[in-house]
Amino acid sequence: MAAEIAITDGHMHFYSQAVYRAEEERLARADQSYREGHAVWKEGFKTRFNSSFAEDPGDDTEALAAAWEKLMAEAGVSRGCFLAVNPDSDDLTEFTARRPDKFFAIATADPRDPECAIKFRRRVKDEGYRGLKLYPTTGKYLLSDPMVYPLYEEAQSLGVPVTAHLGITLSYDADLAYANPIQIHAPGRDFPKLQFIIPHFAAGYLRELLFLAYHLPNINVDTSGTNRWLDYTPDSFGLDWVFKKALFAFGPERIIFGSDSRMLSQGYRTAILREQLGILDSLNLGDTEKTLILSGNARRLFRLP
Repeated sequence: MAAEIAITDGHMHFYSQAVYRAEEERLARADQSYREGHAVWKEGFKTRFNSSFAEDPGDDTEALAAAWEKLMAEAGVSRGCFLAVNPDSDDLTEFTARRPDKFFAIATADPRDPECAIKFRRRVKDEGYRGLKLYPTTGKYLLSDPMVYPLYEEAQSLGVPVTAHLGITLSYDADLAYANPIQIHAPGRDFPKLQFIIPHFAAGYLRELLFLAYHLPNINVDTSGTNRWLDYTPDSFGLDWVFKKALFAFGPERIIFGSDSRMLSQGYRTAILREQLGILDSLNLGDTEKTLILSGNARRLFRLP
């Protein structure tokens, strides 16, 4: 059945020259202690996860678009949602415009910027962005902080969802003090018409995620990434069990497939797609439920034509 579904990947990342240069410039501005710590972290990342870091991919967005289109077609993915890393995402705007029938994007914003809501509205209204991504763990703010509320108001007014990275992350700058999904309870309650998406099954905070499902009907979850956080929990359960709990708590109407495919040098993360397709098959879901998870929910939430 999955081969017949026009799969929509709800969580991907566009690694561009602008992202690469911004990271290099940020490191250059940092003090020596930070650079030394970052170098140790980077080497440890490569050793533990056997994964290299992408180099400058160049500024030819047409070549990048063609390459991504090919990778997605080979994986059997019809459409992909690319999440902005920086508020200044003109490169992502240009990239998605190359293949509007294949790519779409959601913007990000810095809630400390007094003009963040205005800039976000412009991204949606003028450039076709279809949602907002917030990074509280690396931005070091709570989603319940009143300074974030103007962004929620704007997103609710525009009718687009808010994706919030919570839980653990491999970013060196992450602060787990801001990682607990419970912080989204208040805005989820205060903005009942606004849809929230929590990626990676909340990356280690599954218990809290399920509590949110109990309390709020406007919380959604995406399945993206390797879900390696499972290796670091005190309980012993696999991704199939996580899917079962998510289906019980959220139902098939609030689960969105994602691969977390990132850097072009790593290609499309086909192994993640295949693993999750296998789990969905093992759960004996009907065609309707599979289609919702693999495509329908993303198309509805992001209002895809």
